[in-house]
Amino acid sequence: MNRLFFSRRLCAKILERPFKSKQLECKPTFKHYYVKCGDKLCQAVRLVYENHYKEVTTRGTSEVYSCCPGWTLITNRSHGCNKPVCSKPCLNGGKCVRPELCACLPGFSGPQCENTDSIAAVTCSKPCLNGGKCSKHGICSCLKGYSGVHCEIDMKTHCPFSCLNGGTCVSGECACRRGFTGRRCERDIDECIEEKPCDQICHNTHGSFRCQCREDFVLQPDEQSCKKENDDGGIEAKDLEFELLDKRLLKLETMMGESHKNDVSKDDLRNVYRDINHISEDVSDLKNKINDMENYKSDLHVFKSKLSYIEKKAEKVDDLMLKYDRMKKCAFNNKICI
Repeated sequence: MNRLFFSRRLCAKILERPFKSKQLECKPTFKHYYVKCGDKLCQAVRLVYENHYKEVTTRGTSEVYSCCPGWTLITNRSHGCNKPVCSKPCLNGGKCVRPELCACLPGFSGPQCENTDSIAAVTCSKPCLNGGKCSKHGICSCLKGYSGVHCEIDMKTHCPFSCLNGGTCVSGECACRRGFTGRRCERDIDECIEEKPCDQICHNTHGSFRCQCREDFVLQPDEQSCKKENDDGGIEAKDLEFELLDKRLLKLETMMGESHKNDVSKDDLRNVYRDINHISEDVSDLKNKINDMENYKSDLHVFKSKLSYIEKKAEKVDDLMLKYDRMKKCAFNNKICI
């Protein structure tokens, strides 16, 4: 008799077999003992009953558990027999799904999937993308650089992880928004340390920064510069820089004029070249400062006039550079420039 446990595919078999046991019984026994007979001891016999065990054999039944036919253990530690058994192996990628039953891949048939069907009849569940081809097994075979069930993932543009803090995936890497860095844009940049954008006090924030001014100073519209309250010193300082630049230009023009009358030495040329370079740098620096200060609307009309003035001086510097080049050629040829 077999009983089937469906959840584990275990079968219990009822077996009949002999069982040996000991049985208790009372056994009559004659025992000798002594009694007094006058002045002597006499031996007598009496009947007593003693416990006696004898071995008897009886028939009984027991249950023995084992895997049902067609099933086996997946591993030696498995609690059930859930692996089907196919006495003959499944071929061409087929899989044993029930006892003696193979499930074949598309394109194959037969008890062991040994028969090859027409390859033309094999199709993938969805079209293969990005140049992938449907194999004879009904699986997309992708070109290099693509993956996925249908070759839909472009590995060149697909980041293996998500980009954080608003970053976007570009060519397989995260392109971070301003203020963030790292492989996943996970790290906030401390602009206060790396860029030093503030005139006075800088507070780093998540993805940005915030400037603050000291007491008696006011944060300007660019939200980075600080200016003392009711202070026009900045404009006056720029006026002094303009005057100094004008004097240097006048001195340089005088030197250039005198050089026409005398022989030009190499030291003179070096001095002229150095002064021209310094003035060019000053002009460029002042132009940048004036462009920056255009953000201060209250002083806009003053700085625009200064910008026009500086541009005229810049033209003079360009003219001096041309004269210097001509003087240098004359000195090289040992000629006097006129």
